[in-house]
Amino acid sequence: MVPQPRSADHPLTGWPTAGGHMSLRVHSPAAGTLLVEVTGEIDLGTARRLDRVLQDRVHPELAELVIDLDRVTFFSVAGLNSLLRAQLLADSAGAHLTVDAGRSQAVRRLFTLLPTDFDSVANVRPVP
Repeated sequence: MVPQPRSADHPLTGWPTAGGHMSLRVHSPAAGTLLVEVTGEIDLGTARRLDRVLQDRVHPELAELVIDLDRVTFFSVAGLNSLLRAQLLADSAGAHLTVDAGRSQAVRRLFTLLPTDFDSVANVRPVP
């Protein structure tokens, strides 16, 4: 029997996870702005949590979504896919997305290998 291919958008039930640790701090430093600060690892096991947090908090009244990745120590393609989904969420809400790689070598390395058009990949945006 040949296993059926699975899309990354299907639930991960039964799949082994990478077991990384990630924490999120979500707050609104100004009206219409949502700041999500990520610490730790964004991998196959943690990226869905970031997706759920963004899905729950991005809404049409939001003007700007800022994702701060300065304290990310590991960043996989699953994390990049989360950022692409965040871009779609922001676009559908009419919000502007800024991704700040900060000093994270893990994030910058992947952005160098797979160039993106996120706003602050090259320029570090100060977080309020």
